[in-house]
Amino acid sequence: MPSDLLRIHRELTQGAVLLRVAGDVDLSTAGQLSDELRTARQFVVPPAPVIADLDEVEFLGSAGLLVLLRESEACQQRGVSLRIVSSSRAVLRSISTAGLAEALPVAPTVREALA
Repeated sequence: MPSDLLRIHRELTQGAVLLRVAGDVDLSTAGQLSDELRTARQFVVPPAPVIADLDEVEFLGSAGLLVLLRESEACQQRGVSLRIVSSSRAVLRSISTAGLAEALPVAPTVREALA
């Protein structure tokens, strides 16, 4: 069941599946993000990427980080990449504090993620 705390809009752009995510990604909403990423992963045609635009995410908790890590691995197994986009301080700080900057590289814009 979708949460009011998290809004996700899916679109196709240049062959990639782009998820625009807004709100809080925590224990109560991580399942929703996981479902959307899984659907995107199954829908995209390799080698096009799945792009998670987290620019409007206000909070990214450990449950959200775990979802991103798992989906990144699942995408790699399918021959696609999960590309994260964000200039959100909350997202960048969560990834950096958890020591996941190498595992979850972040592009500053969707345009750069598509390049």
